[in-house]
Amino acid sequence: MKKLMLSFLFCSAAASVMAQRAKVSSAEESLSKKEYDKAKADIEAALQHDKTKDDAKTFFVKGKIYEALATEKKSLADALTAYDAYKTAIDKNAKLPEMLLEINGRMFNVYATVGNAGYAGLNDQKWDSAFVNFQKAVEISNYYNSKGLSGSIPTDTAMVFYTGYAAQQAGKKEEAFTYLKKAVDLKFEKEPALYVLLAQLYEEKADNANWLKTIEDAKKTFPGDKRFNDMEMIYYSKTGKTSELLDMLEKKVAANPTDFAATLDYAIRVDNVANPRGDNGADLPKPANYDELMNKAEGAYKKALEINPEDATANFQLGALYFNRAVVFNKELNALDSKSQTGPKAKELQGKMETLMGQSLPFFEKADASFTAKGANLEPGDRETYYNCLTALSKIYAIKNMNDKVEATKKKLKALE
Repeated sequence: MKKLMLSFLFCSAAASVMAQRAKVSSAEESLSKKEYDKAKADIEAALQHDKTKDDAKTFFVKGKIYEALATEKKSLADALTAYDAYKTAIDKNAKLPEMLLEINGRMFNVYATVGNAGYAGLNDQKWDSAFVNFQKAVEISNYYNSKGLSGSIPTDTAMVFYTGYAAQQAGKKEEAFTYLKKAVDLKFEKEPALYVLLAQLYEEKADNANWLKTIEDAKKTFPGDKRFNDMEMIYYSKTGKTSELLDMLEKKVAANPTDFAATLDYAIRVDNVANPRGDNGADLPKPANYDELMNKAEGAYKKALEINPEDATANFQLGALYFNRAVVFNKELNALDSKSQTGPKAKELQGKMETLMGQSLPFFEKADASFTAKGANLEPGDRETYYNCLTALSKIYAIKNMNDKVEATKKKLKALE
C-alpha cells in the first residue's frame, strides 16, 4: 500500500508540473491569437506555482505578452512590465535557446516604446516625465548591451542629448551635465543647444577651461550660429580676459587683411566691449578707454566695408556706431540744467550730436537698401537688425524734418512686424 501511495503522489506531482507548464504554452498560444486577457491569466497562474515561478521561460513569455501590448497600444506601463520580465528571464538563464533567437528585437521594441514616451513628454514640455522615461530607455539599452547576447541596441546619441535637455529643463542640473557631456563625447552634432546648455553648466561650475573649450568646439561645429560668438564675448568679459580676445582677433585680422568676416567680427567685438550691456540688455558704464575702443571699431568697420561695400550688416553696424555716439551726447545735453540749455556747452553737444547723426544716415540707408533687396530671402537672424536699422532711420528723418521719409520708413517697419 505504501508503494502504491508513493507512486500515486509522484504521478500527481508530475501531473501538476505538466499542468503548470501547459499554462505557459497556453499563454503563448493565446498570445499568438492576440487573446491578451487569457494569455495574462495563464502566465500569472504559472508564476504563482512553485514549479514554474522561477523558470526563465515563464518570465520570457510574460515579457512577450506585455511587449505585444506595449507595441500595439503604445503603452508605457506594459513596456516597463515587459522589460522587468525580460530582465528577470535573462538574469535567470541568459542562454535559454528560444530567447536567444528573439530577445534582441524584443528588447529593442520595449526600449523604443519607453523612449517614445520620453519624446512625448518632451513635446508636451513635461520635463520630469520626459527625463524619467528617457533615463529608463537608456537604462534598458545599457542593461541589454552589457549582457553580450545576440545583437545590441544601438546608442541613440539624440536620445542621450534629449535626456540631458529634459533634465536641464526639469532643474536636475547634475543629471543634465552627465548626459550632455556624454552627448558631446558621442559626437552628437545636430543640436547647437547641446553646446549652449553645456557651456552654461560649465560656467555655473566655474570650470573656465571647459567653458571656453565648449564654446570653441561649438564655433567649429556650428560656424553660422552667432550665439557662440556672443557666448565667447561673455566668457572673456566675465573672466576679465577681453584684452586677450581683442589681441587675438587683431592678429587674425592683420594676418588676413582681406578676410571680411574676421574684420567685421573684430569690429563688432570691439564695439561691444566699448558699449557693454548687462544680462537684461541695459547699458552698463562705459570703460575708461571708451574713445580708444570706438575709434578702433570705427576703423575696423570701414575696413570691412572696403572689402565688401554692399554688406547690410557692416553698413548697419557703422551707422549704429555713429548713432550710438550721438545718443551719448544727446543724453549729456538733456542732463544739462535749464540755464545751460542755451549756453555754449549745449551748442557744442548739439553740434556733435547732429554731426554724428549725419554720419550715420548714409550707412543706415545703404543697409536699408541691401536688406530691402533681399526681400523674401531675408534671413530670420537679419530681421532684428533690419528692424533696428529702420527704427534709427525713422528717428533721424524725424530730427531732420524729412516727414515723407518718416512715413515711408514706418510702413516698412509695420510690414516687418
